[in-house]
Amino acid sequence: MTDSLGREAHHNNEEADFTYHKKSGYIGFIWAMVFVMVVESVGVSFLLYKWSPILHWLHLILSISVILFLLVDLRAVTKNPILLKNNELYLKIGVRPSVMLNINDIKEIRNGNLHYNDDRKKKEILDLSLIGLDEPTFELVLYTPIENKLLIGKSSSINRIFFSVDEKEEFTNLIKKGMKER
Repeated sequence: MTDSLGREAHHNNEEADFTYHKKSGYIGFIWAMVFVMVVESVGVSFLLYKWSPILHWLHLILSISVILFLLVDLRAVTKNPILLKNNELYLKIGVRPSVMLNINDIKEIRNGNLHYNDDRKKKEILDLSLIGLDEPTFELVLYTPIENKLLIGKSSSINRIFFSVDEKEEFTNLIKKGMKER
């Protein structure tokens, strides 16, 4: 099996990496959004330029910024697999917050769609799913809350994490094996 970089994935006690974007439709969705943004930006910019050149430039700068953000996130999603290395789980999903957990800190691994719709807006939940295209495949319940630093400099306590993995069974087996070894 190969990872998102085309490398052979390592799956042993020391290291494993898992993709999370291949089965979600995320790549197609982002490219569709970029296409729509380009068409919309050209049309609206043309109309705005005749009405107000300042608004035209403001709209154009904001549109280009959003397009660049989408492309940067897409690149980050395709190049950063979820890593399981030396009993540490590294979750870095695109440009979303990153999380590093010791397998021993995981109380339970559950099916991600059981509580997702009811709980995803709660403060103690970290939702690392890809733009809500699919429900996450996993929910990690932690023994003790971890600190999550937000973009604005604040932090929050997280005790559950929702995310997706393409190789569900393999990921579950490795996590449960690590949890048993503690």
